[in-house]
Amino acid sequence: MKINRTFNLINLPLKKGFTLIELMIVIAIVAILATIAVPSYQNYTKKAAVSELLQATAAYRADIELCIYNTNDVRSCNAGSNGIRSAMNESGKYIKSVTVNSGVISAQGRGALDGVSYSLTATGNANTGVSWTVDCNDNQDIFPVGFCS
Repeated sequence: MKINRTFNLINLPLKKGFTLIELMIVIAIVAILATIAVPSYQNYTKKAAVSELLQATAAYRADIELCIYNTNDVRSCNAGSNGIRSAMNESGKYIKSVTVNSGVISAQGRGALDGVSYSLTATGNANTGVSWTVDCNDNQDIFPVGFCS
């Protein structure tokens, strides 16, 4: 038995792919999204890296507060003395250095945080308590909101 199949060419779809204009529109949309997404992602990674820098200085803050309560003099609170740990150099992926001089903690970043630095300044004594002032050195946009004073 022979089966005879005939095709009706009138009902077949003529369009089987994308036109050049459609492909160009898709490429333009992807390019626009990429120009928006890449800078946002870079800023996001910087903000995430700042957390490592902030955590590195947290231990120094505690050491300086104890130093102030013990010595009652912020000027005697330096790295490597009066219970304050030594200065930190090239530690971690994003930390270039953390130094302490007279109750002032200075932190500098490296890698994605190259050029980013901030300082924490302790004031007060054992009677009045310790308060902190933060200077973010024109990098306020990547630090947490309200962190820089």
